[in-house]
Amino acid sequence: MIFFYRLAFPFLALLVSPYFIYRMLRRGGYSYKISYRLGLFPTLPPKKADCKRIWIQAVSVGELSSLSKIIDQLQKNTSIEIVLTGTTSTGLLMASQRYKNSLLAQGPFPLDWWPVSRLAWAKIKPDLILTVDSELWPEHFHQASLRGIPALVINARLSDRTFNRLQSSPIARSLLLPKGLEILTTSERQRSRWIEIGIPHDRVEVVGNLKVDAVTSPQLDQSDSVKLKTEFGFSEDSFVLTGISTWQGEEEMLVDTLLELRDLKFDARLLLVPRHAERRRQITSMLQQKSLPYHQRTQKKQAPTGTLVYLADTTGELSKLIECADLAFGGKTLTPNRGGQNPIEPIALGIPLV
Repeated sequence: MIFFYRLAFPFLALLVSPYFIYRMLRRGGYSYKISYRLGLFPTLPPKKADCKRIWIQAVSVGELSSLSKIIDQLQKNTSIEIVLTGTTSTGLLMASQRYKNSLLAQGPFPLDWWPVSRLAWAKIKPDLILTVDSELWPEHFHQASLRGIPALVINARLSDRTFNRLQSSPIARSLLLPKGLEILTTSERQRSRWIEIGIPHDRVEVVGNLKVDAVTSPQLDQSDSVKLKTEFGFSEDSFVLTGISTWQGEEEMLVDTLLELRDLKFDARLLLVPRHAERRRQITSMLQQKSLPYHQRTQKKQAPTGTLVYLADTTGELSKLIECADLAFGGKTLTPNRGGQNPIEPIALGIPLV
């Protein structure tokens, strides 16, 4: 089956390339270490004696955030080396900022095509590979199988759509679920799903949800909230409405809500943390049309006094920035969006969430 995947991959890649090229141009940041995407990783130092090398693949910011405590613990072990790869530009930016010089290597995940994947494997030479959530890479797993390297999916989950597709397609199962794959999943329901699609009972274990465990509930101090409000250009007594990981259309809804509140002589201010920071131009254009005093965090962290909308167009600061929120709206929950972004961070802070 892997033979047919290898044959089909370049044709399928060519077919979908216009869409992905458009996304790459719109979001930007995909030129970062682009050679890694072609398998051209740097030559890594030889493994130290009694040292194990782990290759961790985390697609985006959410997966990387959920891994933070695991990576921190692994880094404390001098007999472990970590190579961290990612896929999205925002995830790679966060990884480069957080783990700039502390890992053996970090950069984009190589294309899952035989010549590229094989080249990356020859460079990295891992002793264990980890993927997160529902990342199932046929060639990546096949390269592990050829070398007898354990493959582990952590925080493993199957959405309804993925589960139904795998359940109804023996071809997809044989391609995506190699023999020997180990699954650490989030719940008994998820465990049943993995077993139902063919993973042996003894290779599926429930260990809890990393995205929950990765969030630490800080002991908030009123002075911290006041400092943030001052930084955002808000008044100390302002009511802070917050849009968390918002998508297109949701920012405008929140702005209209803000205007209604202010028409009622209510000192409300709006903190916007969009899901994709590269949409900043679209959001600022909308704010200009509404004639609202706004400030962009990427221009300068400190906003002028009297700011009504603070646009946090940065990556990896969510849990810090929302500490002054009085009410939060969870993004990707208005039509036509579906699914919703991770609600755990505002919940951990005790912020009322819509």
